[in-house]
Amino acid sequence: MRYLLALTVFSLVICHVAALELLLNGYASHNRFDLKVNQSKTIICNVVNNSNAESLIWYRGTQQVNIKPENSVNSSTICLPEVAPEDDGVSFTCLLKRNTTIKWSALLNVTFEPILSGDTQIVAEEGKNVQITCGFKANPAVTMSWRQNGSVVTFPSRFDQHMTRNTWTLTITKVQMEDTANYTCVAVPPSGKEYTLTFEVIVGERKPGLPVEAIGAAVVVGALIIAFGLFARRQRIFKKCMKSRDTTAM
Repeated sequence: MRYLLALTVFSLVICHVAALELLLNGYASHNRFDLKVNQSKTIICNVVNNSNAESLIWYRGTQQVNIKPENSVNSSTICLPEVAPEDDGVSFTCLLKRNTTIKWSALLNVTFEPILSGDTQIVAEEGKNVQITCGFKANPAVTMSWRQNGSVVTFPSRFDQHMTRNTWTLTITKVQMEDTANYTCVAVPPSGKEYTLTFEVIVGERKPGLPVEAIGAAVVVGALIIAFGLFARRQRIFKKCMKSRDTTAM
């Protein structure tokens, strides 16, 4: 009895050890590769404990990667010659084609200096709302702030600062002439080095508009002119019709 039990356990251990699996860069686990921008990386996926040729497929995020047939059997390689900021947070997943539940993923953690963007010249009319949007990308995370004419200032309540995942926005409600200035978007990574982008805001005088009463009066006058014109034309048409009837009766 003990012999049979020991044999069963031994068989289960052998089966477990011999189970087909994948190795991603030598590890049977998910990976995270810490890279710097422009650095290269090679990801190798191998099938182990297989008795037959096994096909492999790759995904970049949710999109399947096209690989050559000779690079898909039992061992497959993805080469990244120069990683870019757009590759940060992207995962590469190797899957067994006939059983896609057998898979491992590699997450790219690409570090790069802050990249700032936006429309740097804004012309606004006095009394209107102005929004200055500074787009930013960075890894690691940065601290964001605004400066006015190169100086750190305490903005009045009309100024609102708001941050999303990749935008830093300064909104000015009912902009005034004295708000004309250079507004600098400042990004500071953990290294302490500042990265800036300056936006020029030019506020012009409010354009005079027509009073509501004047517009209303113009509409009424226009409607009366059209009405009188139609009435006069109706009278002429009526007279012509009457003359035509008299001629026919004779």
